[in-house]
Amino acid sequence: MKVLALLGSPRPQGNTATLMDSVLEGLSQIENTTITSYTLNDLEIKPCTACDACLGKTDKFCIIDDDMEPLYPAFIEADLVVLASPIYWWSVSAQLKLFIDRLYGLNREENPHYFRDKKIILVLTYEDEDPNSGAELTIKTFKEICDYTKMSIVGVLRYCSGKRHVRECSEILKEARELALFPSDAHTSITVTANVVAIVSDSSPDK
Repeated sequence: MKVLALLGSPRPQGNTATLMDSVLEGLSQIENTTITSYTLNDLEIKPCTACDACLGKTDKFCIIDDDMEPLYPAFIEADLVVLASPIYWWSVSAQLKLFIDRLYGLNREENPHYFRDKKIILVLTYEDEDPNSGAELTIKTFKEICDYTKMSIVGVLRYCSGKRHVRECSEILKEARELALFPSDAHTSITVTANVVAIVSDSSPDK
């Protein structure tokens, strides 16, 4: 299994990065798994300009010359994509949003196989208490994206930190490592606060 992991947080030692590392540690225990990871904040990814050059017959996915270029084949080849982001203004970070917008360059209408059957794990962190509308809206957005592209969300890890860094929560890090062990056909959500861990699994394909 090929895994692509994208860190959308600008903080390399923050809660989001720490949780993503734990998820990847668990995934690395699966036989024949290769993991490629990027910190998006270290890359130069420009915004989509809506020029639609990618819809024509070109030798590049996108005519913009930046660090998105190696991410296109990495995404296409991945069986599982881990997307990790803090919640900023009821959505993902700017770094991750740039990547998502630039996936337009893959021209899904002509190349649906670049997306179809790909699995997604979401890692979301935030300081405010649960229920958190930003996390809920973000999950709903990705469900819509996956419905459109025929991808599937197989895991959601949510961490409400308060003032406590997740490094201090060994049980939560353990749950993150074990996220990879859930059945791939289940929609599994781990909702984590500083004091509570709740795991909910829904194997219904239409949820």
